Amino acid sequence: MKRVFLCVALGAALLGGVGSRAAWCGAEAPKWGVIDMERVAAEYQEMQRLNQEFQEFQREQELQLEEKHTTRLLTDGERQEFLDLAAMGAPTEARQQRLTELAELSNEREKRMVELRKKEECTEEEAAERDELGARYEARMAELAALQAELRAGRTAKYEELSKLVADSVDNAIKAAAEEQKLGLVLRKDSVLYGGVEITDAVIEKLNAKGES
Repeated sequence: MKRVFLCVALGAALLGGVGSRAAWCGAEAPKWGVIDMERVAAEYQEMQRLNQEFQEFQREQELQLEEKHTTRLLTDGERQEFLDLAAMGAPTEARQQRLTELAELSNEREKRMVELRKKEECTEEEAAERDELGARYEARMAELAALQAELRAGRTAKYEELSKLVADSVDNAIKAAAEEQKLGLVLRKDSVLYGGVEITDAVIEKLNAKGES
């Protein structure tokens, strides 16, 4: 599963009422600020924590898929035994040996299924074994496909939830810093060649102070 990281995907932040160019005649034009979003992403502590949370969420999903795939040709009882042993945390030598045995048993059954399917003539017993393994395999692969779709939807929802938390917090901090310095406009620093009031430090300070409170 591809690793995905939260990002601060904000364009130029238009803050406050700038007014028309005509309205500036005879009056001082509004000040504008710049912000280094790469620094914000690198130094925003809560964003780093949420990124770690999201990576752990993805690892849990990957583990679920791996366990389902590893046990695809075990019986229901054998699969439950595997899942129970895996859920016990760091395995003892005996538990690890049993987990390995069960994984190998699933692989051996898959090889046997392929072998029987290739066989031109099967005995009645072999045909029954082939059909039983085939039915279990198809059912388990359908389960795996359904789980993948479910986890993908859950991952997307989790990403959108955490990304919104980050974007809302950053946006609010930018607005607060801009209001304090009476800025009518804030642009990304990498889109500006020259000028602008630097507010990156102020925004990072606000974001991290909020996380500590």
